[in-house]
Amino acid sequence: MNEISRIKTPIGILEVRTNKKGVYQVRLTPDMEAWEQETPPGKRSIVMNQVLKELQEYFAGNRRCFTVPLDLDMPPFYKKALLEVSKVPFGKTSSYQEIARRAGNAKAARAAGTANANNPIAIIIPCHRIVSSDGTLGGYGGGLDKKMILLEHEGVNVTL
Repeated sequence: MNEISRIKTPIGILEVRTNKKGVYQVRLTPDMEAWEQETPPGKRSIVMNQVLKELQEYFAGNRRCFTVPLDLDMPPFYKKALLEVSKVPFGKTSSYQEIARRAGNAKAARAAGTANANNPIAIIIPCHRIVSSDGTLGGYGGGLDKKMILLEHEGVNVTL
């Protein structure tokens, strides 16, 4: 069963989607008029309750890593790259090039960047921790202002 819930955060309202395998989407919500109905709180699965709790803890400063199961359905290299992104520790950053190397193809920095740009599970797979090789922020689907908020939340000194 697919479920939808929303959570208010310092970067905006996140829409969370889960299924029986795990979390398959966390994203900043689109226009409120396009919102689908949320799963009622009393009918939420264990996975949905867990991910909402972990996100609340993260934004409250009480969680540094996530343990909720994920359902990441992407092409193989993208999946490898995002699994490597998920290993970047709280408060640290890595480059697109380093993620490509860890995913098995050091020459695929652009592909790692594309995987990061298409990350369906923001925050939990911390694509905000990936920066350009020169240390500048690079891009972020939610906007650089939100990337800066997330990195500052984690104690990372950011430069534009």
